[in-house]
Amino acid sequence: MYNLLIKGTKRKAGDTLSGRAQIFQDIISAILRGDADGVLKSISSGLQIGMSADEILEEAMIPATVQTLDKYQGADFYIPDVINASHAIEAGLFALKPYIKKGLHKRRKIVIGTVEGDIHDIGKNLVALSLSYAGFEVVDLGVNVSPAEFVRSVEQHRPEILAMSALLTTTMGEMARVIKALEKHHLRKSVRVLVGGGPVTREFAESIGADAYASSAREAISIAQSLVSRSNERERDCAC
Repeated sequence: MYNLLIKGTKRKAGDTLSGRAQIFQDIISAILRGDADGVLKSISSGLQIGMSADEILEEAMIPATVQTLDKYQGADFYIPDVINASHAIEAGLFALKPYIKKGLHKRRKIVIGTVEGDIHDIGKNLVALSLSYAGFEVVDLGVNVSPAEFVRSVEQHRPEILAMSALLTTTMGEMARVIKALEKHHLRKSVRVLVGGGPVTREFAESIGADAYASSAREAISIAQSLVSRSNERERDCAC
């Protein structure tokens, strides 16, 4: 059983959750039990009382996604319970999409791909799916992506984060080549680089000049959120 903690919720002794806090609780609970209809019903109730799509995303959808990943970490991703939870998250995001501020997607765009010479995609797909569920706009380049392709995508999409995966020790070095290519095209300072994959380590990430390393899809969400927050703070400081 998971204890669901809703940030900013205050309860009196003996009281049950009510109003906004109850809706956050209901959405998270519905996702964890794979109840898509329950998610949609609670989101509808929230929108009807004036809750914004952004706060529902931040206070319910993202926490539920992280808890789902944590709950099934180490298990086969395609087991029925995980599939049901994924469908519940998809349903919620689809319902919220028309109401989410356009600026949110622009602020949270991520380009992701498996580096050149590597055709492994299970881990990369899970990270891409998880980031999408957590509210990011994900541009998935697929596998065997060359440095030139990464550069073109950064130029075209202007993401805040470039995420790279490598599942082979023989392809890890491609991550360094991508970073050098970004530097050559004067794009390195415009994007944060997040790396991960079976053989990749935090020490390796630091050695090639990446901004961050994630060991799992669950960790990728929190790190991506942190990178975005730091970028936004930096932009505000520059604007002052």
